[in-house]
Amino acid sequence: MDLRQLRYFVAVAEARSFTAAARRLNLSQPPLSQHIQSLEAALGTPLLFRTSRRVELTPAGEALLARARAIQQQVRLTEEEVKSIGAGLIGTLDVGATGSILRGRLADLLAAYRREAPQVKMTLHEQAPALQIASVLDRTTDVSLNRSTPIEHGLASELAWSEEVVVAMPQTHRLARRRHVALADLADEDHIALHPDSSPFARNIQQCCVDAGFLPRVSQQILDAQSVPSLIAAGFGVALVPASIARFTTDAIAFRPIRPSPPSADVFLVFRKDETSMVVHNFIKLARRFLGERRRFDPPEARKPAASRAAPGTAQ
Repeated sequence: MDLRQLRYFVAVAEARSFTAAARRLNLSQPPLSQHIQSLEAALGTPLLFRTSRRVELTPAGEALLARARAIQQQVRLTEEEVKSIGAGLIGTLDVGATGSILRGRLADLLAAYRREAPQVKMTLHEQAPALQIASVLDRTTDVSLNRSTPIEHGLASELAWSEEVVVAMPQTHRLARRRHVALADLADEDHIALHPDSSPFARNIQQCCVDAGFLPRVSQQILDAQSVPSLIAAGFGVALVPASIARFTTDAIAFRPIRPSPPSADVFLVFRKDETSMVVHNFIKLARRFLGERRRFDPPEARKPAASRAAPGTAQ
């Protein structure tokens, strides 16, 4: 018994006619009759009562019809599932990122991907940058959104979006009156700083301060810039953070662009060069399309003029 024989049998059983079934199958009647006879011989029992005017099912035929329909339905579901898996519409996707990157365009990207592939089970892993790279390498995660490009063999990266480093401070800070701040203006401030060992991005921020003529006086060291607003509110100092930290932050914290020469907080999409999963390939394609429409995350000054946040009569 094979699937073709079952399909022919169902057609005859439903039409109650060899002639009508042959027409439905686009097949001549003699071969159809031969297939049904072969099926009956294989099963060792008659499936149909043949009369001059109509075909009726035997009890064995009735049982086979119910099972054959279920088998055909299961085959259709299997074909659809396999095609969907092959097309990357079903599966899993594990994304590594820090909380600060989620505040940027990543949240919007993940929402767009959920709309495009709702049957993919997507999991976001909040990880330190170095752990993100290690997880992609050992295939614990599929892609990473990282502020540094990897040097490890086997990984590829491309720009996801551009972002600047800005200064975060209390709204009552003297520098909050300005439209923008120079790095050198922060030389005498206490700094909430990313731990230099946490990522190349953190080390780059420290080097930018050194290039501006000072080594930051660190009051608190953190692993994720997302902790900055709470520490600023607690009075621990100012911080140099990606512009996206300004999203979803209390109005008690002021964010000012750095001018001239703001440090870069660009975000890169990191993935394996030998990736075979269509789920991952589809995510990367969507990221290129979605993020390509706007590859820059504007600093606070461009999104909301400083003048609208300053107290009346304050100098700008």
